Amino acid sequence: MSLRKLSEKVSQLDAFPKVEEDNKHRSGQGGLLTLVLAVVLTLLTFSEIADYRHLNTSFEFLVDHQVARKVQINLDMVIAMPCPGERLHLTNNFKNIPAQFEVANARLYGQAQDPTHIHQIIKAAKGQKVDDAVARDMGACRVLGSFEANKVAANLHITAQGHGYQTGAHTDHQVLNFTHRINEFSFGKLYPNLINPLDDSIETTDSHFHSFQYFMSVVPTTYIDNSHNVLETYQYAVTDSSKSFTEMEALYNVPGIFFKYDFEPISVRITEKRQSFSHFLVRLSGIIGGAVVCVGFAYRVIRFVLTGGKENPDMYAGVHNLMKSV
Repeated sequence: MSLRKLSEKVSQLDAFPKVEEDNKHRSGQGGLLTLVLAVVLTLLTFSEIADYRHLNTSFEFLVDHQVARKVQINLDMVIAMPCPGERLHLTNNFKNIPAQFEVANARLYGQAQDPTHIHQIIKAAKGQKVDDAVARDMGACRVLGSFEANKVAANLHITAQGHGYQTGAHTDHQVLNFTHRINEFSFGKLYPNLINPLDDSIETTDSHFHSFQYFMSVVPTTYIDNSHNVLETYQYAVTDSSKSFTEMEALYNVPGIFFKYDFEPISVRITEKRQSFSHFLVRLSGIIGGAVVCVGFAYRVIRFVLTGGKENPDMYAGVHNLMKSV
């Protein structure tokens, strides 16, 4: 079988009928409508591309079976109280770094400019003993660190020695001030770019005897991105309360900052997905093809109504000339 005969047989399968140029009737209205349709289809195409690039997020709530698991707690905060060794009562997992704290002019805690202060901050960051006089002069203390705890309801307290805990030392009442700024409070592995409810929050007080309480409900969370990378972390919701009391009331009230947290028996799985490329092509083809067909049909209907059902004489003339030539 020759190539020409094969081409003729294949042409018989053509499902797309062609119209001879002599039988086509072009009009200014049709050209204008074609331009409008091209602009609309271009906008729809860009919209579909943007939708294809967008990541859709789905949420699933599951029962948390990892009850016996330990969890890491991360804390970074600045307290408006000097931190020589006898001031704050903290676990050994935290570092006490001298800092400055200023609320005025929206400065929450400033950068140290004095070379002596900078030297003491570096020593404290390395875990070395700092000069108490310099630390007292800076006036604030940065509490920084992480520790592991059992995954059960518990409390984290930041208090002054001699207030709530009998350690043999007693902090002077005139020094007590638990005004603070929380830079980071999170559960699980530390991810600096994750935003938590308490991050960058500040609480102030003018009272020497004041307690701040935070009540947190923690939910284990698994995040799976579009590349199937898994991130294990925790989310939490928080409510807070605070109160001031007198020196006499301090006999049965403890000034300080108290974090009380509990873990919910459920977990959340967040999955990030993008529609498949084949789905994108099907949607795009449907939009373009459907728009062309519908607009063409609407144009013929409108033209039929406007002409009162009469076809264009020029078209009949073209058909008549074609028949004569045959």
